[in-house]
Amino acid sequence: MNEFEHNTPLPQPRLEAQSYLRFRDLLEAAPDAIFEVEQDGTIILLNAAAEHLFGYSREELLGQLVEELIPKALRSKHVEQRAQYGEHPSVRPMGAGLELLALRKDGATFPVEISLSPIRSAQGSRVIAIVRDITDRKKVERLKNEFLASVSHELRTPLHTIIGFADLLAEERKGPLNEVQKRFVEHIRNDSRHLLELISDTLDLSKIEAGRLALHPEEFNVSEAIAGWMERLRPLANNKKQELVEKCEPNLMVWADPIRLKEILYNLVSNAIKFTPDGGTITIEAEQSGDGALFRVADTGIGIAESEHTAIFDKFYQLSATTKGVREGTGLGLAITKSLVELHGGEIHVRSKPGMGSVFEFTIPRDKMVRS
Repeated sequence: MNEFEHNTPLPQPRLEAQSYLRFRDLLEAAPDAIFEVEQDGTIILLNAAAEHLFGYSREELLGQLVEELIPKALRSKHVEQRAQYGEHPSVRPMGAGLELLALRKDGATFPVEISLSPIRSAQGSRVIAIVRDITDRKKVERLKNEFLASVSHELRTPLHTIIGFADLLAEERKGPLNEVQKRFVEHIRNDSRHLLELISDTLDLSKIEAGRLALHPEEFNVSEAIAGWMERLRPLANNKKQELVEKCEPNLMVWADPIRLKEILYNLVSNAIKFTPDGGTITIEAEQSGDGALFRVADTGIGIAESEHTAIFDKFYQLSATTKGVREGTGLGLAITKSLVELHGGEIHVRSKPGMGSVFEFTIPRDKMVRS
């Protein structure tokens, strides 16, 4: 009879040895690079995929700071972020919404996704970082966006022609239309304009995602600009007997692309008008915040369920039954808005509850704009 018969338990040291070997095998078989890092950034463990991905041997990386794997221009910022993470560790992706780059031994940079998980041991707090090379995915996305941009551009020309002829028919210059014909022409005009809006939004978003949308920042008085911009939207609010209120800090100066900032506010305010019942109120605020500006668009509309607060910024996302019969747009407006805010180096958030209205807030920092 040997020691494994009759379910004889293994001696504890052998169990620990087998657990260690199993953990090591799992670590080495993982397709993504895995690092264990001390709070000060020192690498104390890595797997074979990490060696292959970064081009270093295990001996070269053990004991080195993780910043060695980050482009030099980004290292100081990473040190700050690592310290902040150490104060509030959690399981989450690193740099959500940002383009992350890693650095190989040969000096080449490449895009990555990084997931962070804090662990505690007798030796103190450490972090497990899982790094995935997303170069191939980025290439596919860029080709897709370039294709969409090309197709969108080609579709706009014939649509303008359709809309132009529909407008001429509606003006009845070549003779009167009966009521049925008028209704048909109005359907053509409305649906063509909706399709043109969708194509234009798709083109804008494709340019952003393909890195082809350049910002042209300048310093300007945003308080005066908002007053002028809102005059274009005020008739829409008046048609629904809504009050459009501006509460902007006087002489507030910002460093931003005025055309794109106008687009951000147009999207938010037009959405607020659309989803606020007749007689409601939409408020636009802008104030100094640190070295930048904080913008706020609040409404007394139908509100948004908390479960949809993140999803509304996704491409082609449409709200559920909460719209209560209101015809929604292309499903790209908020995705474009979020992308434009992030191109400026800012962030956008929403606070809302069904029946309680919505508040969209976004920031435009002065010194963090992404250069295109």
